[in-house]
Amino acid sequence: MIRIGIELNHVVRNLNKQVIKYYCRDIDPSLDPDKFDYKDDVFKIFKFDDERAKNDFIYIDYPYELFGCAKAMDGDLPREMNKWLYELTNYEDDEVEVFYYSMGEDSLTIQSSYFFLSKIGTRVRKVLFPLQFSEVLDNADVIVSASEKSLSEADGKYRIKIKNNFNGDGKADAEYDSLIDMMKDEELLNKLHKYITEK
Repeated sequence: MIRIGIELNHVVRNLNKQVIKYYCRDIDPSLDPDKFDYKDDVFKIFKFDDERAKNDFIYIDYPYELFGCAKAMDGDLPREMNKWLYELTNYEDDEVEVFYYSMGEDSLTIQSSYFFLSKIGTRVRKVLFPLQFSEVLDNADVIVSASEKSLSEADGKYRIKIKNNFNGDGKADAEYDSLIDMMKDEELLNKLHKYITEK
């Protein structure tokens, strides 16, 4: 079996666009949201008084707006994902299991994330909100992420990087501009099957 773990933020869900919107609207209205690139690390750009103020912004003040109301990274992504999931059932060389995961989520962001997933009409059967990244690694052979930290910690796994402006040096076995580009790679499953069988 090929088990593929796909991180939600910056791969499926455009979290940064929501952060830009609500920070510029409610924290610093002098900023123009159109001047920021959602592919940047917005939490390094935007300033908070301290870590607690930042966490309040994410987990208390705007969890629904950031995690629930976000859009998919690409307008066609939900449709392409469901099409790809169907195509996986016809892959004859191996069984393929896909799951979503999201690190660092808390009570209000978790329920908001379920709303996001229902809104995009996902057909992925399994979702993890782990406390430790080791739980993701225990469930996956392949990690699809835009997080430099996740990619660097996924030693022994096939690492697929979805490129952003903040993950240029992240370790990866393959790189794509978007999740859609990854799903359109007709050789991907054969590469993954070879990697799993040769491990």
